Amino acid sequence: MKCPACKRELRERDVGEFTVDTCHGGCGGIWFDVAELELVGQRGAAALHRVWQHPQREVQQAAVRLCPRCPQQVLDRKWFSDAQQVEIDECPKCCGIWLDDGEFTAIREELKQGRASGLPWARAMTAAITLVQADSGPDSP
Repeated sequence: MKCPACKRELRERDVGEFTVDTCHGGCGGIWFDVAELELVGQRGAAALHRVWQHPQREVQQAAVRLCPRCPQQVLDRKWFSDAQQVEIDECPKCCGIWLDDGEFTAIREELKQGRASGLPWARAMTAAITLVQADSGPDSP
């Protein structure tokens, strides 16, 4: 499968409860098949947080993106919440979700600041990252 943002080949990565497709060595984005985000627990969220570290490619945010599962299908851009701070990409056909590098952090900040009630997967990720940071000390990302 190809990365919707930078067109590199996506690589599978085990994140505890399941496997996701990541743009390792590229833009740092992650593809979630339908309903995978709802499966994210604290262990998986901690593993996912590490995926977003050190992207090696910049991407054009306004460029058209094609679904890695449905190659001819253009991804829809949607607001994560009513706060309209973070846009995520979703396939209207298979319902998969693409998160670019930095979108997870922005979602987490929305939730921490109370600007969005968020989805269960986002709350689980936020809780897990808070635990990871507490274990790593104050200088952690």
